[in-house]
Amino acid sequence: MAFLVAGLMYDDAHAPPPPPPPVPLAGGLWPASAPRRDPLAPFHMIVLIGAGCGCLFYAARHGGRAATARVAARIENGRLYSDLLHDAGIGSVDAHDITQLLVDRADRLPGDLSVSVGLGARFRHGLYFAYRTDQGPGVLRLIDNDVDGGTEQLRRFSAYLEAWRKPAADRIRQA
Repeated sequence: MAFLVAGLMYDDAHAPPPPPPPVPLAGGLWPASAPRRDPLAPFHMIVLIGAGCGCLFYAARHGGRAATARVAARIENGRLYSDLLHDAGIGSVDAHDITQLLVDRADRLPGDLSVSVGLGARFRHGLYFAYRTDQGPGVLRLIDNDVDGGTEQLRRFSAYLEAWRKPAADRIRQA
């Protein structure tokens, strides 16, 4: 839609202006001034093209996630698996290696955010957990628009992960 509007604006910006309507000079009336083009019309087109590209990016990102039906994270046999962990060079994390677990508004979660990300983070919720491995400490963030079910699904997953963590913590205390 944004590309269509930008194309129409482009055609309109390059069209010659219509001739001014004839105004009689009888009675001392001044001739009508020529219509003026919007000097910001090229800027509007750039904004619309940028908005179209942003929409295509998010449509491809979320459409790809929906088409592949991949899960953002899963727990199997007390281990947490995620594509984000795999991308970081870690296959999985054991439940007792998770040191911190938070579900909150994304701008309140620990860590530094850039200004643009921080502004958008006020409207998003996220699941943050810190973990430790042989390679050192790490952090994993899941945002509500990355999972089906949004914020409620993140809260349920957090409770489920906490249930897996407690027995692991109890076993460590007993040993």
